[in-house]
Parts: sequence; C-alpha cells; structure tokens
Amino acid sequence: MGKHYKFEFKLKVVQEYLEGSLGYKRLTEKYKIPNKSIVQRWVNQYLEFGREGLDKKSQYQSYTRVFKVSVLKFRYENRLSYRETANHFNISNPSMIANWQRTFDEEGVLGLDNKQRGRPSKMKRKQSKQKSNNQSLNDSEREELERLRTENEMLKAGIAYQKKLQALTQRYETKHPRK
Repeated sequence: MGKHYKFEFKLKVVQEYLEGSLGYKRLTEKYKIPNKSIVQRWVNQYLEFGREGLDKKSQYQSYTRVFKVSVLKFRYENRLSYRETANHFNISNPSMIANWQRTFDEEGVLGLDNKQRGRPSKMKRKQSKQKSNNQSLNDSEREELERLRTENEMLKAGIAYQKKLQALTQRYETKHPRK
C-alpha cells in the first residue's frame, strides 16, 4: 500500500505546479514523492474536480458491477484512455478503471462484484454457513445466473444505445436531407 499524503500537502504541490515554477519531475524530487505520476494524478484531480478532487474522504466510493461494466464498455467503444474515462465519469483515480479492466480480463464479469476486504465477522460467517446448508442453487448455477443477468443487462443497454443512435441519425437526416 502506498504512502498517504495529507490534503494540505497535495494542495501545496498542485498549486506550486500550476504556478509554473517547477514541473512534475522537479516537484517529485523536491518533496521526495516516489513517482511523478502521483503528482500528475493530483494535478488532474484538482483540474477536473477542484479541491475536493484531492480530498481522500471523497475518494472512497463503492461502484456496482453494472456501473463498472458500463464504464469499461464506454472506454472500449470510444477508445479512450483510463484518465479520459475517469474524467468523463467523475472518478478521481484512473488506475481504479485499469484495475477493473484487469479483473474483468482475468475473472470475467463476476470478478467485478464488490468483494468484502478483510476477514468476515463471526456473525457473517455463521449466516453464510446457515445459507449454504439450505441453499437451493449450487455455486455453478448461481454463477451462471449472475453471468446471464449481467449479459442481459449489457444487451438491454446495447439495444437502448442502438435505438438512441438510430433516433438521432433519423433526426439528423430529416434536418439535413441529402441532395
């Protein structure tokens, strides 16, 4: 896990960069920051989201699997970088999208579910043991159901996108007939 920097420190570094006296590399050396990409990310977050882009508290957001898939699909269809995609969706950390992509490539759609970090509490372990004893679907059936639900959601989104595109194309062609 990387080092955590205080909001005031990040703001100071960003403002110094924006004043134009030092570039990313020099600021990295001056403040002993391990990598210039950290300073680049802070500057990008500040330019995109203002002061709250640098505030760590606003960065702990949980995203649904459907949202993650739609972000990845949008990035792919529009051939955008992780940073451009993050800016479009107001996500402060572009590397999070890269992580989603890697997880998707390695584990598929189900890998994008929000996994609980750390060890589950005793109560949760007890509940999941009880659930598994009287569960009607086995793991492979449940995974298949999840996969089909997600695929269904993606197909619905694709159809809605095509309908919207078709409507916009028709509207454009009505206003601008070919001669």
